[in-house]
Amino acid sequence: MPMKKAIIFHNNACGTSRKVLNVLKELNFEIEIRDYIKNPPSIIELKEILSKAGLSAMDLLRKNNKIYKESFEGNAFTNDEWLIAISKNPSILERPIVIIENKAILARPADKIKELFRH
Repeated sequence: MPMKKAIIFHNNACGTSRKVLNVLKELNFEIEIRDYIKNPPSIIELKEILSKAGLSAMDLLRKNNKIYKESFEGNAFTNDEWLIAISKNPSILERPIVIIENKAILARPADKIKELFRH
């Protein structure tokens, strides 16, 4: 039986992201680690994440991030405008995001990863 594949939008400096990555390893997933700072998601990828997770772009924002506070806080952007902002400024993307097949989750706190395994 082939291993299930998981994609994680990961920042190794983030403790929550490291915890979620360890859970995926413990569950023997084939893991694709996406360093979203060095390799930012495209607008199309972000739309797919939103669709799979049932979220809006606002849900993906790191509202305590310095760049967010200095450049974006208080803006009444559309969903697409937020996706452009995230794509151009990946540090404002909340993490970790995990994608398994047709489901995605913003695994913050780390225990939210369990929601991907509920049927």
